[in-house]
Amino acid sequence: MDLQNHVSIDLAIAHEGGRRMDSAPNGVSIGAVRLRNWQIDRIDAPADMFDGYHAHFIKINYELELEPGLPGMPWFEIAFDFVPGEKESPVTVIDALPRFGTFANMPKPYVLNQFLNFVPGENGASTHVLLPASTDRVDMFGIGGQDVRWRHVSLGETGVLPGSYAAWVVLLTPAGQFEQRVEFSARYDLAVGPDVEYRPTQSSANFRLSLSAPSEAPGVVTPSLSAPVADRSDEFHPSVFICYAHDSLLHKYYARQFGNLLVRNGVHVYMDQWDESHRKNWATWARELINKVDFVTVLASPICCKAFDGKLKGDDNPGIRSEALLILEKLHARREEWTAKVLPVVLPHELVEHVSDMLQTWTVDHYEIRHLTAEGIDGLLRAMTGVPRYTRPPLGKLPPSVFESLSGTES
Repeated sequence: MDLQNHVSIDLAIAHEGGRRMDSAPNGVSIGAVRLRNWQIDRIDAPADMFDGYHAHFIKINYELELEPGLPGMPWFEIAFDFVPGEKESPVTVIDALPRFGTFANMPKPYVLNQFLNFVPGENGASTHVLLPASTDRVDMFGIGGQDVRWRHVSLGETGVLPGSYAAWVVLLTPAGQFEQRVEFSARYDLAVGPDVEYRPTQSSANFRLSLSAPSEAPGVVTPSLSAPVADRSDEFHPSVFICYAHDSLLHKYYARQFGNLLVRNGVHVYMDQWDESHRKNWATWARELINKVDFVTVLASPICCKAFDGKLKGDDNPGIRSEALLILEKLHARREEWTAKVLPVVLPHELVEHVSDMLQTWTVDHYEIRHLTAEGIDGLLRAMTGVPRYTRPPLGKLPPSVFESLSGTES
């Protein structure tokens, strides 16, 4: 198959009751990941909400195709970059589902509120999205930008499940723009034997969305004005392993208070002080949790810094040594993924200088917590949820005056 083929997807304005499926993406594939038909509808947004832009509701169907009997795939990722042309204004991903975490209990309904955000709703005829249950973890990136991607990560030994998946996007496109280039890319972790001469590649595929001009007909997706502003606290609870050294009783106390604060603010926390109920292999305990959780916080301290820098002597502090070696191994082998997962934290009683250089203190973010309060950990929680404090507004137009020259007699 020619991966650089142009796929035209007509975002026609559908009249009331006229939802439509488009078969153009069907069969576009990158390795084990294949696109299927897309459902595309225009959103009946208030005219003055996004001046000069149109909003679209897109359901992206895709699937993971694996041959029976192959080793499990630990993770795979799909991404869509809405690339602007030389003279085109960028589009914006207003919101997308699934967002973050696992959804193992039962399917969950969502509706669009007046700000075009997905919020939990009641299961019924007014539901816009019914998010299926899943035992894998899904991480989403891209809200507020021109690209969006989803990473599926297996939490078990069998790998991510093959089969059909779906994702939903609220997409803002400039009015008067009738074509939008999209770059579809995929990454995946396939186990191959040492004797295999060739390795799987992940080249991108380009296609184009054809955007029809608006009409007076209303869109088929109408936001719910009564839906609440997005409350995501019941949807995603990140899990965190606290990696720290036992420098002093004071440091252990602050580490425990930090863990308590995270739990009170919706984070599943794992730390040694809460798990001393019976004799265990602490190295195995740490390895299993570090591989399981969404994030690892590394608390700055002199001993922790030396452990990550490889400067500890003798046989003391075996726990932090083992954890540091494992975390550094993860960073070395899968730099992009684990840079986002490992979060260096400086508690109120500590110094930034006690964050190891191996964790890239200044070229990558670190999190100084001056007060153990909800406000004090706001930046850290945003790193876990991926939701920025501020979002970029849609690109406006240059004022006409900048295209006019003053005459020689004007001053």
